[in-house]
Amino acid sequence: MCAHAIDRQLTTLTLVCFVAFFVGCSTTEKEAQLSPVPRAERQLARAERIRSDPSRKAAEILSAARTALGEISKSSGDTNEPLVNVYNQAAADLGDELPELAKYRGSRESLSVLDRHTREIYRLRLGPAERGEYSSTYFQRLLDARNLRVRSGEEAVLIPGLGGTLVGIHHSLPVGSPPPRFEPASGYRIPVTSIVDFGRSTGTAPIEARLRLIDPRQRDTVEIAGRRHPLAANFSAPLLSFGRLNELWLGFINMIRGENMRHTSGLLLTEPYDPDRTPVIFVHGLLSSPFIWRRTVLALLKDPEIRRHYQFWAFYYPTGNPISFSALKLREDLAFARERYGLQHGVILIGHSMGGLLSQMQVTDSARTIWNEVFGPRAQVLYSQVPDNSRVKRALIFRANPVVKRVIFVATPHRGSGLATGGIGAIAIRLIRLPFYLLSEIPEGVAEALKLGGQRSVVPTSIQGLSPNSPLLHALDRLPIQAVHHSIIGDRGRGDTPNSSDGVVPYWSSHLASARSEKIVPTGHEAMDNPHAVEEIRRILLMNLRKRENRPSAACAR
Repeated sequence: MCAHAIDRQLTTLTLVCFVAFFVGCSTTEKEAQLSPVPRAERQLARAERIRSDPSRKAAEILSAARTALGEISKSSGDTNEPLVNVYNQAAADLGDELPELAKYRGSRESLSVLDRHTREIYRLRLGPAERGEYSSTYFQRLLDARNLRVRSGEEAVLIPGLGGTLVGIHHSLPVGSPPPRFEPASGYRIPVTSIVDFGRSTGTAPIEARLRLIDPRQRDTVEIAGRRHPLAANFSAPLLSFGRLNELWLGFINMIRGENMRHTSGLLLTEPYDPDRTPVIFVHGLLSSPFIWRRTVLALLKDPEIRRHYQFWAFYYPTGNPISFSALKLREDLAFARERYGLQHGVILIGHSMGGLLSQMQVTDSARTIWNEVFGPRAQVLYSQVPDNSRVKRALIFRANPVVKRVIFVATPHRGSGLATGGIGAIAIRLIRLPFYLLSEIPEGVAEALKLGGQRSVVPTSIQGLSPNSPLLHALDRLPIQAVHHSIIGDRGRGDTPNSSDGVVPYWSSHLASARSEKIVPTGHEAMDNPHAVEEIRRILLMNLRKRENRPSAACAR
């Protein structure tokens, strides 16, 4: 290439740079002349268009947040909604970028980023965490809570205030490793509020900025620049972030193909155990899964006292398995949870339909009552033949678990349901394939004694266990429940109790004379979704809290 051509290219490049510089200056000057709201909105919109440069994106987000926060600090209150919205969105965007920023920062305590439009340099600190805050490395992912929507019939639990609402996803082991017992494979989900605050600007020195990840369950206000503001929060987002599957199909597969759930069944914590809060464990029924409790939990989360003092767990199990074996699995998981966590405040069980029977079997001393009822004349012979550590013996002979302080039965067939003996029940029995690992644990003599109606030797499925003729239910009905318990029963809105039914379970089956309280709600078998049922659960949980704190309340006690 000749020297003349090279000079011509250099001249062109220089001209382009000058044009770009002056256009940038012109854009910046025009932007500076805008009022705070459109200026902050333009800065944030520009930042959100950046895809592959986390440092540049963080700088422009910080400029938007600083513009908005500066104006918020000048106002007499937190009523400037457009600026609050910009600030909150900027704080959420910065939190969303945190995993990439943490990689960019490396081992440094802070990182410096340049806003190419304002030419301002920010020194961004990502820690250390203070009390009630999370470190910048605790979460593997942070999700913007604004993108998680409730569905029809569900309720979002939003607290207005300052801060970006996020869902923190935490894995206690490296991503891809098998999760520890009780931890979801997709990680724990935790509500987080991100806050960005700034130091005073001192001429040409970098502007000090700090990103904080606050636990909104521990704080409801935040101090920024010497002023205290209410803290924004989204308590429904963690549950919504798990997504939602086809509940009916999932429940059907879990009933007929229990082998598929061998490594996924058991107690499930949606967040790490908190020793200051009492676990409330939801136990679903036949043809179901923990997703059935979603609306109930979202409605309960609206109450700040319940959020502060309770955390929600679920028990997930293949519902075609024999009731006594599923109850044993719950008993084993509760024992493991007590060994690991202590469970100093105990636990509360809420069981729907067959899940209520599993819950009932946690709070009764069976002695040999169930064994004798199930095996009849052969009970003594089999008892002497079967080892004490046999799964069959442990499933039918057990003691009440003192860690369970209270049980709420929802539409529970304590004395069975006629649907289990009808055509639908017969079809379901044929479809269910009990897991091989379960069948292999049944001694031959026990299997022979369980032969049904002249058929080949077979272990009863949960459907047969729900029959009004079930020996298990006959025996359970004679055993006292050794924990405080309550009943919620549907009558389909007909008001015909005691001749009522929820369409699946008649009142005579779900009624317990020993219940501390009984609430009839105008709904069918899925009673837990009814607002009256949710309010009753809320009342019971608050009453339990008063008793735990030894502060009886006439408004809640009955």
